[in-house]
Amino acid sequence: PLPSTRSPSRFLRAFLSSALGTAFSRVLGAMRDVAIAGLLGAGSSSDAFFVAFTVPNTFRRFVADEGLTGALVPAVAKTEEEGDDAHVLANTVFTFLIALNVVFCGLGMLFPEVLVHLFASAFADDPEKFALTASMTRWLMPFLAMVSLVSFFEGLLNHRGHFFVPKVAPGMVSLGVVAAVVGARLLDPELADPAWVLVGGVLVGGGVHVLVNLPVLGRLWGPIRLSFAFSRPRFRGVVTELGKVVAIGIFAQINLLVLRQLAAAVGDGAVTHYWNANRLVDLSQGIIAVAIGSALLPGISRAVASRDFVAFEKELSRSLRLASFLLIPVAAVLVPFALPITAILFRHGAYSWEATQITASSLQLLVPMMLAIAGINIVKKAFFALERRNPLLGIGAIGVAVTGALGWLLVDQYGVLGLCAALSLSTVLQLLAYFVTLRIVVGPHLGLGLMASPVAKMWLAAVPTAALLWFARQAGDWSAGPSLWWNWAVLLLGLGAGGGVYLSLAWVLKIEELTRVVDRVRARARP
Repeated sequence: PLPSTRSPSRFLRAFLSSALGTAFSRVLGAMRDVAIAGLLGAGSSSDAFFVAFTVPNTFRRFVADEGLTGALVPAVAKTEEEGDDAHVLANTVFTFLIALNVVFCGLGMLFPEVLVHLFASAFADDPEKFALTASMTRWLMPFLAMVSLVSFFEGLLNHRGHFFVPKVAPGMVSLGVVAAVVGARLLDPELADPAWVLVGGVLVGGGVHVLVNLPVLGRLWGPIRLSFAFSRPRFRGVVTELGKVVAIGIFAQINLLVLRQLAAAVGDGAVTHYWNANRLVDLSQGIIAVAIGSALLPGISRAVASRDFVAFEKELSRSLRLASFLLIPVAAVLVPFALPITAILFRHGAYSWEATQITASSLQLLVPMMLAIAGINIVKKAFFALERRNPLLGIGAIGVAVTGALGWLLVDQYGVLGLCAALSLSTVLQLLAYFVTLRIVVGPHLGLGLMASPVAKMWLAAVPTAALLWFARQAGDWSAGPSLWWNWAVLLLGLGAGGGVYLSLAWVLKIEELTRVVDRVRARARP
């Protein structure tokens, strides 16, 4: 069996590998969103595409992503700890996953109109918009099977200590969309129905993002075959955990349905404003929190399997501190620099100045959600490793209720900005509930008290950074977007100066996450 404890350097290598892959993927995702904004702007067609694209990405929560890896990685670790053949378990899970996808994809392709009603019933008031959304939903449903396979591959590769390729793979989807947009505009600048170009790009890129995993999977894990060993206890345990994940996912997706319905009811462009702001948040926190969570799960699963709760506490505390060190300055950048960033990325083509301003304000309001989601992504790995899903059901129910109530109160008066504020407040409350619940489950092995002083120092270093950027933003003419070279200069110089201020203050305050890296670099530089 593999050891349950890992050195900080081993964890850091796993994090950096995952972070580099995730960063590559998220940057391509940002390029995709920029291409879509220039092609469609913020209006009926863009809203239709984003809702259609949301449908398979919502169902992936049931058969992919952290739910699948969270159930698979601990089960594989325990199977190997007990000396059994983990390949049989993996093959049986693979067979079960294929069957689930046949059902989900088939139903979605047969009844796309039902799904559009679930996600955006207000679209029914515009028959043309509703029909376009339903048709695109039908064609995009196979994407669900593609992302499910990649999540399955990711779990096996993460267990073998490989993080890079599974994180790079989603970028192939974004690259497919960008290539489709560029190719279509070169071949036919006056596209009659440009949204369909995006559907083709998603499907082609989705196929590539499955294929790029196969070489490294074959090398590190071996061939994947169909297996029908459904009677094995360990497989039944994985299915039980997946069932709990589905139940938890239902609450999460009800939450998403509430958000989509509220945004769709605001009017044309609201779904697009929310989507683009949320994508910027996802770009910011996803590179860090997703990478940390991926690096954390194998180690913390081994710690639980061997009942080593000292290692459990070290792994969790290390992950939360690293996420705080990296994301607190991101928050200090996004609040004052939301408009410059949004203008540079989206203020071109069909994307109007009004849409840019609304998107920027939405981004500012989503910053608390960014920090909370990062914490949730990490803390949930502890629940996955402990195979404790039941407490998450209650937290999910609370999240749906709070989001729905706050959204209903705020959206009518403040539109999409009220929706973003409601989502941030609800997510922060859910994070608090996760911490309280985990403290009850593991007792004194949570170690949050030890984080108070380091996190306070991080915020102390971030405040001057935010103040500097708040003044720097006044120097740009953001209505001109990326067409004005001076805007680029203000943005890049501001980001550089802000990063320098944060790192300098972090060094003065002796924040360990920085000093440890600097000491290691110095040690390697010595002859």
